[in-house]
Amino acid sequence: MDARLQDRINRYEMAVAFARQMIEELGEEQAYGILARAFEKMQFKNAAQLRERLGGNSVALLAEDNLRTAQTLDNFEVLEVTDRHVALKITRCVAYEAFKALGLPEICRLYCESDHAYIKAFNPNMKLIRTKTIAAGDAYCDHIWALEDDE
Repeated sequence: MDARLQDRINRYEMAVAFARQMIEELGEEQAYGILARAFEKMQFKNAAQLRERLGGNSVALLAEDNLRTAQTLDNFEVLEVTDRHVALKITRCVAYEAFKALGLPEICRLYCESDHAYIKAFNPNMKLIRTKTIAAGDAYCDHIWALEDDE
């Protein structure tokens, strides 16, 4: 097991224990609703930290950050950058692998869905366009961080 995966497993272990207990006591529907809202709140915080670190919330700043990330990760590719969007392809999802190793891979789908809240919190004029996720069984995740009027 590589270090990135082990780090994620360690980070998510307690959250998965809480998720299991909520599922047991409340049922899947109610527990997943709580988890989805918790992931969204976490993403609000993450987006605020990114805005602060980048010094703004423009497509250009997000693109620069994604290009830097692509230089350090072999599973993260920037496919296209325009003044209106950034298109990404992610071929390995360490979060999904960690949730799967901890026995609750379905939790990763909730985590993925929180990306919509993340981009709105980063820039209210942006949206996420996504058709594939590794957590849903696809070979890769596609992300397009786009200004609202882009399709």
